Amino acid sequence: MADIRFDRVEIKDWRKLIIRATINERGARDTSYDLWFEFSEPIFVSNESIGVAMSTLCGRSYDNIFFDLPMDPETVLEIAHFTSASVSSSEVQCKIPGKRSGHLLSFSGGFDSLAAKALMPVDTKLVSMDFGGRFARESRFFNTFDTLTVTTNVVDTPLRYNSWSFMGIGAILASDHFRAEYHTFGSILEAGADNLRLAPEAAKNNTFAPFAAAGYLNAPFVLGLTEVGTLVVLARHYPQILGDSLESLATAGEEKRYRKQVLTELVSNRLGLQIDYPKVAKRSTPHFSFGTNFALDFLSLYVIKHGSPELAAELVSGIPSEVVDRANELEMSFYENANPTLYQNFPRSQFGGLAGRLAESGISFYTERDWSDFAAVRALLSKYHQIVLA
Repeated sequence: MADIRFDRVEIKDWRKLIIRATINERGARDTSYDLWFEFSEPIFVSNESIGVAMSTLCGRSYDNIFFDLPMDPETVLEIAHFTSASVSSSEVQCKIPGKRSGHLLSFSGGFDSLAAKALMPVDTKLVSMDFGGRFARESRFFNTFDTLTVTTNVVDTPLRYNSWSFMGIGAILASDHFRAEYHTFGSILEAGADNLRLAPEAAKNNTFAPFAAAGYLNAPFVLGLTEVGTLVVLARHYPQILGDSLESLATAGEEKRYRKQVLTELVSNRLGLQIDYPKVAKRSTPHFSFGTNFALDFLSLYVIKHGSPELAAELVSGIPSEVVDRANELEMSFYENANPTLYQNFPRSQFGGLAGRLAESGISFYTERDWSDFAAVRALLSKYHQIVLA
């Protein structure tokens, strides 16, 4: 284990935050990283939001964390709870009071976050992360929206590996600027096999610690949808830019790019829509074999049913015959609808708006047939993935 210190904090014209992270490992020389975050427009960044944002780069990798800036003691305790470290700051100050309201979406411009935008209130604020390098294709697309873009060098450091929550570091830094009450990521149903359980953990809708410390409540607008469901939303709300979103997702040779192209074709055909975008060729050999990637296996059943087994085999190799047979026996409409279990603890005050926008998108909550097929798919995939059936 090690200690980490954040100091040399500088904010330039409220457009750029610079901070040094210095790691001290027992018996080794200190290692320092000069981190920077540049905002596409001036924003107010509080000391508390800086501290919580930096905690996403710590995870539980350090024994002691020190912030060389004044911070509210409550925020320090919340960071300590998340990181399981001893946390301290140079001085004590009071947290900024005030009411929070409205929504903020961590927006990448991909299918999931774009569908979330379509289902969220029209005044939702957007924050996008520009990590540079291979992520440049994303920024070219999301910068066509009215979004606060946060450009940073954190992915050039090993700090990125300490917690997945660094992906929302922009939303945390902007927490005392927008003062939004609800925060949303574009996480969908097949993001984890646990979501197929009768009582999935995600259905509890607990706000992950750093975002709670930043003052947010979790509002997972697309959690009950599959990738097929998000495409149904996009085909109805954003058909003119769906192709641009697809182009921003991945490069031509990546598995992800061809998979999303196949799903786009199937959904647009089922809805009777023509979506124009540059097509890419299939991979010569599928990147994954059946049983190794839960999300892809889950989606391959829909491709078998509404495309063909041959088309599904272009996405994943070695699909067992029992999977092909079972997929063809089921109706599979639940892929296009919303799972109410995953919305059971969605913020009550926001649920009516979500339900209305789902209905406007042509999406229903599961019917009895949907639940029957869902259970059949869960039982089938449990032979190949660790899925708790109870």
